[in-house]
Amino acid sequence: MGLPHHSLNTLRPLSEGELNEWEEAYAAVEAYLQALRLRNRLLVAELVRGILWRASARRVNEPDKPARFLAMEEALSEVAEWTQDVLDVPLENRRLAARGRLALLLAGMPGHWQGVFLTPAPWPPEFVDAMKKSYLAAGPRFAELTMVPKPLEFNAIGSGAAQWWETMDRRPIMGFMFTGVIISLIAVIVWYFLLD
Repeated sequence: MGLPHHSLNTLRPLSEGELNEWEEAYAAVEAYLQALRLRNRLLVAELVRGILWRASARRVNEPDKPARFLAMEEALSEVAEWTQDVLDVPLENRRLAARGRLALLLAGMPGHWQGVFLTPAPWPPEFVDAMKKSYLAAGPRFAELTMVPKPLEFNAIGSGAAQWWETMDRRPIMGFMFTGVIISLIAVIVWYFLLD
């Protein structure tokens, strides 16, 4: 493939294997953008095309990496960088995490602002305000919780087992005797089956 913004007519002939590989990359990036609720097919196709151009430019220097891998890396990176620029806040690990995706949805990007998605600045001030407010609203809220220990409630078998365990804990000799009985039982069972 070629450089960004080149016409599809300038593509060199691709083999059938290359075509299939890039088609898979196209499908993966398209699915990612649709997961961000971008529904305009013309816009999605144009964004996917640009991302694939950048991935193909990288492929020249990284021929061992699959096209789909490079394309998804480019898509994730581009969306994260654009979101960082809009928010003017660095994203954690330079990735659009759930908080960023939620901010896009809360700001109404899929419904009202699809046209500005992944475009360079300047963006409409209403969109930037909505994104910043949504990002703050989507942030984690820590609630202070107090945990009060409650006694465990057992049934008759559980109460007996708890009492037995407590006895073994207070008198280690009972624990040794119990362990000895269990080991003896296991030895007898194994011996019985080995004789048959």
